[in-house]
Amino acid sequence: MERLRGKYLHPPEARMGIRRKLVMAIALLCAGIVGCAPMNLNATASSVSFIAAKPKHEIAIPVLSYHSIGVEPGNTYVLPPDVFLRQMDDLAAQHYTPLTLEQFMSILEHKQAPPLKPVLLTFDDGYANNAEVALPILKRHGFPATLFLSTGAVGQPGYVSWKQVQELAAAGWDIMPHGMTHPHLPQLSIDKQREEIKESRHLIEQQLGHRADVFAYPYGEYNEATKKILKDAGFRYGFTTQEGWASSDQSPLELKRLVVHAEEDFKTWIRRLAKR
Repeated sequence: MERLRGKYLHPPEARMGIRRKLVMAIALLCAGIVGCAPMNLNATASSVSFIAAKPKHEIAIPVLSYHSIGVEPGNTYVLPPDVFLRQMDDLAAQHYTPLTLEQFMSILEHKQAPPLKPVLLTFDDGYANNAEVALPILKRHGFPATLFLSTGAVGQPGYVSWKQVQELAAAGWDIMPHGMTHPHLPQLSIDKQREEIKESRHLIEQQLGHRADVFAYPYGEYNEATKKILKDAGFRYGFTTQEGWASSDQSPLELKRLVVHAEEDFKTWIRRLAKR
């Protein structure tokens, strides 16, 4: 072994042995790390690189849940039209971007970049005033919305007709199932749950000619059997009434929403919308 200025120089064959040992040591280390690239044991140490899998960051979006837009003192789920109008005007003034359901899902799945202030507007049940009152207000701002429809109520007094459902769809609303009869699903047998869910979906797809694979649980109630039925039937998402923003970190079949109540004041509504 040669010596130069107080340092030892390894012959070429020794240097190659050291490099190979280093590469093998790194390969063994990498085997225990998720996301490392496959190692080439014939590579030199200088050519070894790691490709670490980057975890996708959480995306959270507020989802507002409305029901009836009308006047019925004492019913917290019936929001006065002037209150609803003020809320929609504020969304426009604060530069929120209401999303279609497809945009919402694409953003949550990291397929599309979110706007600065996204929001999803949803309505449950299918009251006639959704078409008669809410639709004209949303049209003023060009806002889309999603209606979770109790299909068994269509055409009954106080509820939308199929003609109105088609008008909502033509205006940019997404129409998705909410069960046939708005039941307490966990109280039903598995077969009855399946019937409620699949039949409501079938009617919407038959009437509108588009896929209806997102569900909102009536009363926000569900159990493991409910989720299995949805999963087996190919539903992409399920919305609850659990308080909070919907997030990519949540189970796809257990997304949270902000249920809007008639008795809450405007400042409370703003605070809930703006803060997770």
